[in-house]
Amino acid sequence: MKACTLLSQIKTDIKKYHDLLPPPENKPHDNSLESILSHYNQENFRKIMDLKCEGLEENINEEALADFKNRIDYFFSIYAPDDLEFREFIKLISIYLSFIAKKPLHPPGTVFDNGKKVYQKGPHFICTGKNIFQKDEESLCKYCVAKNEE
Repeated sequence: MKACTLLSQIKTDIKKYHDLLPPPENKPHDNSLESILSHYNQENFRKIMDLKCEGLEENINEEALADFKNRIDYFFSIYAPDDLEFREFIKLISIYLSFIAKKPLHPPGTVFDNGKKVYQKGPHFICTGKNIFQKDEESLCKYCVAKNEE
């Protein structure tokens, strides 16, 4: 499948969440991970809706895409099993980030509970915790563009 086809599918599926999002001028309420991720997801929702297909000719590995979706479902089955609507929204945003935008799943500036963080160094994204987090068999880190800190 071409990236343009994937983007079209994401746009079709994600439209229904438009009215659930706050206005774009809303900023994170605090520096909590939840608030930062919420703002990042809203920002990427708007980018998805504005993005056109020009230049999106890359072939998407459909086996990798299916594996990615399964990993998100696994994560949510453990941490938020009853929130199917939120799961689908996050799945669509995450697919966009990993397969189309080539951006990290957590925004630069994210600091995890264990003190590990995501940051940008030049054109590269670095995650100081990737080598720890990806030890989980179902980790999404496999598909995140952020590199291990060297």
